[in-house]
This record gives sequence, C-alpha cells and structure tokens, in this order.
Amino acid sequence: MANDAVSNIRTVASFCAEEKVMDLYQKKCEAPIKAGIKQGIISGVGFGMSFLLLFLVYACSFYAGAKLVGDGKTSFKEVFLVSPA
Repeated sequence: MANDAVSNIRTVASFCAEEKVMDLYQKKCEAPIKAGIKQGIISGVGFGMSFLLLFLVYACSFYAGAKLVGDGKTSFKEVFLVSPA
C-alpha cells in the first residue's frame, strides 16, 4: 500500500488524495500493531515465568544447603563445592 503510494506520488498528489492514502495506511497498520503488542505481552510473560522458575530453583537449593549446614550434616565448603577434588 505505502509502496504503491510512494511510487505513484504524482498521481496521488494530482488527485489531492494524500490524506486519504494516509488514512488507508493507518488503517492497514492497526492489525499488525495489535498483533505485535499481543506477541510482546506473551513473550514477556513467558520470559518472566522462566526466570521465576530459575530463581525458585536457586532459592530451594540455597535453603536446602542452609538446612544441611544448620543441622550439622555437612559443611559450608561442601555445599558450595562445584567439583570434588
């Protein structure tokens, strides 16, 4: 739509149809804008939920490690040991 109007700008201008073409272009852009907003919200919620799950796992791991250290079943060093040497 916009491509046709730009390539035929002389015809559009000769009929004084600039406002009409702009209105048509705005109407054509409404659906993609709504779809983009919807997709952005869905992506944002999904991204937020994935980080929520990640941080919940971290919290549970730190809590379990703290309970083990507090009960004397392991040491602080063993809880944070990445690979046994």
